[in-house]
Amino acid sequence: MMAQQTRSRRLGTFPFFRIGMFAWAMIGMGLVGCKKTSSPPVEAPPLPAVSVVYPAYAPLEWTVRQPGSIEAFEETPIVPKIAGYVQKWNVDIGDRVKKGEVLAQLWVPDLVADLNQKTVEVQQARQTLAVAESHLASAAAAVAEAQAGLMRARANLAFWQKHFQRICKLDNSVIDQQVKEETRNQLQAAEAGVKEAEAKVARAEADRQESEAIRNKDRVDVAVAEAARDKMQTLVNYATLTAPFDGVVTQRNLNTGDFVQPPAGPATAPLYVLHRRDVVRVFVDVPESDAVWIKDGAAARVRVPILQDREFEGKIRRLSYSLKRQTRTLRAEIDLPNPDDLLRSGMYAYATIQVERSNTLTLPASAVFTQGDVNEGYQDFCFLWDNGKVRRTPIKIGLRGEGRVEVLKKRGPAGWEDFTGTEKVVESGIASLSDGQEVLLVASEK
Repeated sequence: MMAQQTRSRRLGTFPFFRIGMFAWAMIGMGLVGCKKTSSPPVEAPPLPAVSVVYPAYAPLEWTVRQPGSIEAFEETPIVPKIAGYVQKWNVDIGDRVKKGEVLAQLWVPDLVADLNQKTVEVQQARQTLAVAESHLASAAAAVAEAQAGLMRARANLAFWQKHFQRICKLDNSVIDQQVKEETRNQLQAAEAGVKEAEAKVARAEADRQESEAIRNKDRVDVAVAEAARDKMQTLVNYATLTAPFDGVVTQRNLNTGDFVQPPAGPATAPLYVLHRRDVVRVFVDVPESDAVWIKDGAAARVRVPILQDREFEGKIRRLSYSLKRQTRTLRAEIDLPNPDDLLRSGMYAYATIQVERSNTLTLPASAVFTQGDVNEGYQDFCFLWDNGKVRRTPIKIGLRGEGRVEVLKKRGPAGWEDFTGTEKVVESGIASLSDGQEVLLVASEK
C-alpha cells in the first residue's frame, strides 16, 4: 500500500513540474527577446577637430639667461717704477680717492741729486749756445763788411778800366807815355784790390759758416741736456704715486720706511689696488648655441640676488668674438652705472639678455613635439593635414624662441626638403593624434 501511495504521488506531481519548467523557460525567452529589441544602435566616435597654420616668416625672439660676475670697470694695481723708500703714504683700504690725488711719496735722494746735476748741465749748454750765437752774429757782420769792401774794389776797378780806355784812344803825341803807364799800374792795382776783396768775402763767409755750425751743435747740446734733465725729472716724478682715476682703494701693501722697487714678476704684490666704482662690468659667458646671435647693444637685465633680487637695466657693450675652448662659451660684457655704490666687484649676478633674429621661417611652439630617448636620440615632428587626415612628419628645427620655433627641413618622399610655406600644420592638440588619423578641419590660419 505504501508503494502504491508513493507511485500515485509521483504521478500527481510530475505534470505540474514540467508545466512550471516550461513556464520559466518561456518567461526567460521573453525577457531575452525584449532586451535585444530595446538596445540602441552603436554610433562611431566623433572625429577630433583640429586647426592648422602655415609656416610664416617672422622675427624670432628669445632670452638667454646665464649667471654672471660683477667686476670693477677698471682695476689698476699701483706699482713703483723706481726703487726708493716709502717716505709717506696717504690713503688706506676703503678710502675714496680722486684722479691725481697723491697716494704715497717715495724718498729717492740719488735721483734728486742727478736731477740737480742735469739742470746745471742744461744751464751750461745754454750759455755756450749764447756765446756761439754771438760769434755767429760777428761772423755775419764780417761777411757784410767784406762784401762792402768788394763792392768798393769793383767800383774802383771799373773807374780805372774806363780811364785807361780813354788814355789808350788818345794820340801818343798828346799823352805822355809815363802817364799811360801809371794809369795801367792803377788799373792793375784795382784788379788786385778786387781779388783781395773777394778773398776777404770768402774768408768771412767761411768764418760765418763755422760759427753757424758751432751754433747748431750747441743747440743740439742744449736739446740733449734738456732731454737728459727731463728724463731724470720723469724718474723723480715716479717717486710720487697718484691715483689714475676716481675710485676706491681695495688693497694697501706698504708702510713708512719700506724699501720698494719695480716688480720682478707677476707674483710681486702691488703697493695699492684701485677700483673704479662709478661704472661696473658684468661678465656673462654665453653658450655656443646662442653666441652667434648675441650683438653689441642687445638689451639686458641684471638681477643681483644679494640685493633682494634687485634688477638693473643695461646693454651688451663688448663681445670677445672668439669662444673659450674649454667651455665653448662667448664672453659678453654689460656696463651698469653704479651711482649709489651698491654694486661691488666680486658680486654674483644673473643676466637675462634679449636676443632677436629677424626674417626666419617659424611655426608655433605648440605645433612641434619631440620624441626619443638618450640612447636612440631625439627627433622633432609635426602633423601635416592632407585631405582630411594628418600625417606625422619628421622635421629639423633651429632656434626656439618665445612661443615660436624655427623650422629648417621636413622629411618628404625623396628625403629632406625645405619648407615652402604652403604646408598646413596642425597647430595644437597634437598629443592625442596618431599618424594617418582622420580629423575634422575647423580653422585654417595664414
